[in-house]
Amino acid sequence: MAGKETPDPSFEDALARLDRELAGLDVSDTAIARVDDRCLALLKLLRERCPDLVPINDAPAGTVARPVPLPAENAAALITTALRQAVATGATGRVPPPDAQLPATALWQEGPDALLVQVARCQVAFDDGQVVVTVPVLCDQIPDRYATVSVAFVVGTARRPAGLFAATSGHPSGPPVVVQRWGDALTALAWQALLDVVRGIASHAGRDADGAGLVPVALVAARTGLVVLPQARHPIDRVVGG
Repeated sequence: MAGKETPDPSFEDALARLDRELAGLDVSDTAIARVDDRCLALLKLLRERCPDLVPINDAPAGTVARPVPLPAENAAALITTALRQAVATGATGRVPPPDAQLPATALWQEGPDALLVQVARCQVAFDDGQVVVTVPVLCDQIPDRYATVSVAFVVGTARRPAGLFAATSGHPSGPPVVVQRWGDALTALAWQALLDVVRGIASHAGRDADGAGLVPVALVAARTGLVVLPQARHPIDRVVGG
């Protein structure tokens, strides 16, 4: 049977000291300033002890934060949601609100050509340095009218970091009649969804000194999922006031 973890004395002492000091404070401006200083000191201690518990809210410009791991199951679900959000944005010209019902399919039409893209049924697989997004599609030119198109992105690994650069084989894998006509659009859709997820993860990992969300600077793929490396914006890229 595992033993009970022994609390860190310095952390426990800091909590007790903060309780004692807060109990007797008044509400004057001077007292509030002292509370702020003590809270900042405690927050620093908490980040040192539990770095994944408290997001960074004042990262200096250019500072790299802790990598954020995203398990494969969660990453696949987020990418699927991002695909649905992307087609909704393309259809309406605006990002849907958080509580909006996202579309399960998208009908692409250009001239006499049409393709039904079943974004809600996509599959996402991960391997070392690779992300594969497979999307079911339907059109009259496909035998049985149903097929899947797979878009593979080669990204960085833990041993071979590549920042946010990604490469593809040129054309997705799928029926030639679909890939030749819609391959670029399907690749762009899958890449947009992946980038949206990576940006969202980095933004929620913390904020910089200006209050803006952190931005992704590297993406690593493995069989277990994704790892996103967030960073505070450089001074030239500041977004004052968030």
